[in-house]
Amino acid sequence: MEQQDFKRQLDELRDMIINGIAYLSAWHGIADLNDRSARALSRYRGFFLPAQLSLKQMALLQFAKVFDRDPRTVSFYNLLSAAKNNPRLLVPYAKENDLQNLESKITSNDELLSHLKSHRDQRLAHHDKAVSRDTSLPFGKVRQLIDDVEDMYNSLSDWHEGSVTSFDFMSREAQVHASEVVEIVCKEGGKARLRIKEHSKRIGKTD
Repeated sequence: MEQQDFKRQLDELRDMIINGIAYLSAWHGIADLNDRSARALSRYRGFFLPAQLSLKQMALLQFAKVFDRDPRTVSFYNLLSAAKNNPRLLVPYAKENDLQNLESKITSNDELLSHLKSHRDQRLAHHDKAVSRDTSLPFGKVRQLIDDVEDMYNSLSDWHEGSVTSFDFMSREAQVHASEVVEIVCKEGGKARLRIKEHSKRIGKTD
């Protein structure tokens, strides 16, 4: 792989990670609710329930793509393989054993990545009639994987060109905006209940 192509794929991988973080953070923002917010959103469950499911599935699909082993795809595995084949050209700032340590870090997530792949293959890309095991993925485990993904990406980017990416802004922005939407719905629900209450009072007076 040439240096220019490695850089292009590295940028594509960064965008995939950013999108995955945005989807997951927005999903969590409208799924992890207190009783007040849950009641408010339930008034519009025809929209928010499909939105929650879609955001979660898109997030998991993005991170499944990040670790795709297909040689035709842009993924950690393929970029790491290319870097190992030509470290002087593609990761000139890497020290001895850096690539091996990065590979070990990916391997340490093998169980979760296998679970993620099964979820993608059996629930996202296809909906298998017979699923041999539970393919659900708790938010906490996926969040930990994302933290590892951010570190691994920045390691590879740093070794390639001495630069890193701050992913926090996307997570914060998605969470803040999701919270603002939930609060707007809560306030509108409160106004609607007040209007109904005032209307009931007026009817009672006329009777």
